[in-house]
Amino acid sequence: MSKLHFNIDKPGLPDEQIDKHKDFKKLYYNYQQATKPLYKTPLYKNKKVFLIILLILLLTVVLIEVLEKEEAAQGKPDQEQSK
Repeated sequence: MSKLHFNIDKPGLPDEQIDKHKDFKKLYYNYQQATKPLYKTPLYKNKKVFLIILLILLLTVVLIEVLEKEEAAQGKPDQEQSK
């Protein structure tokens, strides 16, 4: 036999809990964000995209500095040997 049990006579939700989710401004804002194409939104207005771009830029700057330091450290012994 089936072990599934369905509760058909569930009690109703209290009005406070229903009113807590009645935020139509937020619903409309989320709808606008979902339907507006990403390429039409400026990057600085979308927080997630802005943070991702900022993180990528910071990582590239750090990587460039590390690579320059390694090249400088490897370049110094070569110059001393050629003298």
